[in-house]
Amino acid sequence: MKKIFIAPLLLCSMLALSAMRSTTGETQKMFEQARVKKEKVAPIAKKGKLLFKDDFNNGMVYSKEYQQVVEGWRVRANHAKWKQENNTVKSIFESGHMPVLTYEGNFKDAIIELEFRFFAEEGKWSACRISATNPQLNPRAYAASVWANANNSGRALGMVLEHDEWKPGVITTVMNKPATFEPGKWYTLRLELIGNVVRATCNGVTVIGTHEKFGIPKNSISLGVGTSPHELRKFRVYEASKR
Repeated sequence: MKKIFIAPLLLCSMLALSAMRSTTGETQKMFEQARVKKEKVAPIAKKGKLLFKDDFNNGMVYSKEYQQVVEGWRVRANHAKWKQENNTVKSIFESGHMPVLTYEGNFKDAIIELEFRFFAEEGKWSACRISATNPQLNPRAYAASVWANANNSGRALGMVLEHDEWKPGVITTVMNKPATFEPGKWYTLRLELIGNVVRATCNGVTVIGTHEKFGIPKNSISLGVGTSPHELRKFRVYEASKR
């Protein structure tokens, strides 16, 4: 008789436990979805005055020497070659360092926005990086950098927020989150700098964190891309204030 009644009791207990686990899992999923949704709509900065914009339609022929774009802002091809075409600037990688286009202009708290896309090419990697710094206050470093990394093995994949001290220095990864990026599709990469806090978003993924070097006054922005063909457009720098 005992065997007849024990089995149903065990079955009921197992079903109850399974239901509890399912309910707990669904609850956790709901909390996670709510957290992510809140994170996406919670910028730390609001836009102020437009400090600088480049629509890559001024006929600039880039060189290793700085050239003025507008008063107070200048640009140079720091690494590789760059060419304007149809309101974009295209990277032309042949060998060596990843392509980098560097701007100079003074700012501190700011919102930086850039649209990019890439085209897959065998044996080459794809990513877009925005780096803000001050070579005088923080030599041989990018004070704040964000990567939208499709497949560069030198960094974690997805969105990567970091402070990058160049070799023999150390790269400090402040936050990394998984994200995917597809060839041929335009993405907007947004970097918010408020004091020692930086928040970056792209393709619905947000990374945020603090570092003692994030808040230094800056006078340089480097736009870096992978070795596969990339295009950039609608580069913007705004004054920012805390929300």
